[in-house]
Formats: sequence, structure tokens, C-alpha cells
Amino acid sequence: MKVLKYIMLFIILAFPFASCQDVLDEEPRAALTADYFETGDGIERGVTAAYAYFRYWYGSMGGMDMVEFGTDEWTEGDQANSPDLNTYIITPASGSINTAWNRAYPAINTCNGVIDLGQNADDISEDRLNSLIAQAKYLRAHWYFILVQTYGGVTLDLGAGRLRYNENPTVMVSRNSEEEVYEAIIQDLKDAEAGLPESSSGDGHVWKASAIHLLAKAYLTRAWLLNNNADYDSALMAVERLIPDATSPNANYGAQLLPDFADVHREGNEYNAEILFSANRNGDADYTNIEAFVSTDDQYLQNRANFYFRCFYYRDVDGLIRDVQNGRPWIRMKPTDNLLNNVFNMKDVDSRYFKSFQTVWYANDEESLPLWTQQDADAGYVDDSQVGEPKYQVGDTALYMPPFEISNADQASARYTIFDPSEVSEQDDYYPSLSKHNAVERPQDGTEDNPNVGSYRPYLAHRLAETYLIGAEAAFMSGDAALAAEFINTVRRRAANPGMETAMEITSGDVSVDFILDERSRELAGEMKRWFDLKRTEKLLERVRLYNAIAADKIEEFHRYRPIPQSQIDLSIDPSQADGRYPQNDGY
Repeated sequence: MKVLKYIMLFIILAFPFASCQDVLDEEPRAALTADYFETGDGIERGVTAAYAYFRYWYGSMGGMDMVEFGTDEWTEGDQANSPDLNTYIITPASGSINTAWNRAYPAINTCNGVIDLGQNADDISEDRLNSLIAQAKYLRAHWYFILVQTYGGVTLDLGAGRLRYNENPTVMVSRNSEEEVYEAIIQDLKDAEAGLPESSSGDGHVWKASAIHLLAKAYLTRAWLLNNNADYDSALMAVERLIPDATSPNANYGAQLLPDFADVHREGNEYNAEILFSANRNGDADYTNIEAFVSTDDQYLQNRANFYFRCFYYRDVDGLIRDVQNGRPWIRMKPTDNLLNNVFNMKDVDSRYFKSFQTVWYANDEESLPLWTQQDADAGYVDDSQVGEPKYQVGDTALYMPPFEISNADQASARYTIFDPSEVSEQDDYYPSLSKHNAVERPQDGTEDNPNVGSYRPYLAHRLAETYLIGAEAAFMSGDAALAAEFINTVRRRAANPGMETAMEITSGDVSVDFILDERSRELAGEMKRWFDLKRTEKLLERVRLYNAIAADKIEEFHRYRPIPQSQIDLSIDPSQADGRYPQNDGY
């Protein structure tokens, strides 16, 4: 299911079979047909299926690699899965660039069916119909926004007309321009805003705040692309519909910043007032297979964000073994020195570093506890009477990564293992580990003590703190640095350590594109934003060359777009092109 040619197969697999009320009148559906979208049941299931496709993107290995690797925040750890995305040695045949393309179009066509045909349903209330169509428009716009940021202009006509539902497989497809795709995205989001409910359902369904947030971001991104001041103004106006007062943590439609940054990502608190959209998963194995390394398609929709950012914390560290509390270490994504030491440069004032990263690991294995030796006693670290006794006990610190340098003498005398910043920068497997996606709580299903399973947690895709930062960027680019500072300060005050709120505030003179990008890192690191942020602000090449040593001499201007997958080009005929070939992006 990799190209538009197979769009019908996508749709068949997206839905369960229709049920029947009387076995004698059974009408089995081997495929979802257009007439099913003209029923209330078909629309309901269609929207559910469209939501479900985000599991292939948010929290998945493919999606995470595409937007976090090769940035100023993350470089490759000891066991990187897609190093080509970090080194920018990417070709159209690279499997690492397929995730967005492969998963977006079946979801989009499902949304097309709901929007195009659902209005004919006469067995559903008008209010419910309008809500479902509005949700489908938001979901379609969301997928197109991912596509256009990743690949540039993409296809709006899947074979039955622009944004129309198509049930006939076709190889005849054309690429639309970026401007045309943004036009479709923005119109969908305007329609969605008008039709969505005014309050959150509390279970992950979108509402007005979701659409406004994404609309503001789409305007902002198009403004940078087209150098269009009117779009900066439109982005700011959208933000102000959601956040009427840039200095207040309270927004319209029930959204608000939580008082404590740590609570935003606290496990079990995912449906909090700050979250505007999440990719839902649950603990029912019939719908969410979290067994790691499954060989079925389930592996591509798993939320394994709890694995990607974990260091090899128990390698050669006494008293530590892999456990659920510390997570499975996949050692995929290592934070750059820039992120750890330059971006988070006010650790004594800003609480977000220690609320985002694990820097201490506690002993959990009595059998491997280290013992004081005679050499330690001879060095004066302990008395002779303590030789042969454990240096520490289960529950005590076993590994520490301080934010400051530790002398060799102090490290030698310490009871536990220490890696200070200079040592972290020299290694690919020991580093402070992002803790936002930790998954410890499990249903009673036999996985309670198994560190090798993925996460049941919803993936928090969009949240209100980012809306404030979108407002800051739009205000700054519109020439209002003072308003930009107000938006930023609201986020920073929330992030301050107690009593440090004033020290966290900035002035209008502090605001710049680079400062906004750093603030986005402090707030949103590891939340599937960064590659898009750098691309949008035209800082991708500059900051990767400055802060990602592995990629610095390989990234080029054309890497601002990912290549169109070769499979799409090989199996498509573009009637708008003289040679009939689906156009590839420049440089590939």
C-alpha cells in the first residue's frame, strides 16, 4: 500500500465490515463502497478510521525519525535506525522518507468520502453530520499540512477530482503546487473551525481550539514560504481568537496552560486542558499491539516514543539492569550539545530541563552492586573496614549526569558512576534521556514488568503552549516584538522555578527568530516539531551546520524538501507533464 495506485485497497483495509441485524438479510461488505459513506454508520466509521491513521505518524518510529533526526536538537545515538535522515544521505528509494506519503493518502481519501458523500446521509442528525464532516476536514487538512511541509507540492486530485472521494484505482495523478495545497488546507481549517464543537470532549476528538491552532500554524508557515505579510497577520488573528490575552494562561474554548510544566506530560494526564490534539491509542490488544518487534503492520503504528530517546543507562554501570521504570534503551536519538548546554542555559531558573530529561538513575539490581575495594581504601575514599561492602544500595543513585563539569578526583571518589557534559558529548550511548514520553503505567495484561513493550499512551501532537509561541513568531514577523515578548513570557513564567518568574521574563529587544527557535526547543523538544520548525524559519541549513556535527558538511539547500518516494514516480503517469512523469523534487 505505497502509492496512489492502491488507493482502493487502502480504503478496504481502513474499515471493519458492516454489521447486519438479521442473518437472513446479511449483506457482507468485502470493500467499503461509496454508498456506505451515505449512511450514518459509514460516516462514523470513516471518521474513526481517519483518526486512527495518525498512529502511523505520531509516536511511530517512521514519523519520529522524519522530524527529529538531522536537526539542531537530535543527532544519532549508538543504535540509530535511520541514520540517512541525520546525515542527509537520502535518496528517493530510501525507506526512511516514506512514512508520511504512504499513510497520508488512505486517510485523506477516507476523509474525502465523509466530506463528499456524507452529506447525503439521511439516518443521522444534522448536528452530528456537520460535526463529523468538520472533523474530517480538520483531519484532511492536518495530513496535507504534514505532506506539504515534508515534500512540497503534492496531489490534491486522487483520480476523481480535486479533494473528491475516489474508489477507482488510478495511475493518472498530478502534483499540485505548494500554494494550491496551502489554499486547500486553510479552507478546510476555516470550515472545520466553523463546524466543530466549542468545547473538548475530553477523549481526543478535535474541537474549535484544535482547528484554530492548526490554522494559525498553516498561515504562519505559508507566510514564510511566500514572504506574505498578510499571512503573518492572519496567523496572529487566529491565535488571538484562541488566546485573547497574551499575558494570561487562560484561552477560549476551555483551553489553558497547566500551572506546572511537568503535569503536561505526566502519564495518565494526557487529556488535560493544554492538549489540543492527540493521536489516541488504548490498552486493548485488539486495537493497539504494543509487543515490540512484531513483524506485522502493527509495528508501524506503535507508539514507541518511550524507547527512542533512552540512553544505554545500564551498560557497564553497576547496580543497574533494564526495567520498566527506566525504559527500554533504543539509543536512537541523542540530544545535541547545543540542546543540552546552550538552549537549556538557565537550568537554575528554568524548570523545563529537569522536567524534560532524566539525569539520575537509581540502582535496581542488588546482585550487581559495586563493592569498595582495597584500592579505594588505599586512596582514602573509605576506611579499611568498609572494603568488600556495597558502595550503595538498591534505591540509591547509580548513575548521574550532572549539568556541570566534575573533576577527575571527585569522580574517582564518588560512590556511583558520573558522566559530566564533556563526557556525554564524546559518547553515543550515555546522555540525559528525554522523559516526556515515559510509559510506566500498564493495564493488568501481563506487561507490567516488561520493559520491552511500547506505549499505550496517546501521543500529544498539539498543545496550547505552542499556540503562544506561534503567536510570538507571527507577532515578531509582523513587526510587533513587544507582543511577541508577551506571548513568550507567559510560557516562560509557567516554566520558572518557584520565585524565578521575573528572572525568566524577556524584553522585546531579546526577541529574534533564533530566540523563538530556542524557546520552542525548551518547551517542545522531542515533540515531533523540530525539522518543520527549522525548515519553516529558513534556519535548517544554518543551525544544522552549526550544531549537528555529523550532518554539518552534508546538508544542502535542496534538503529543505524530502524526495518524493521513487515507488510513486515509477507507478504514476502525470498528464500535466510533457514527459508524463510525476515530478521529483530538485536535487534528488
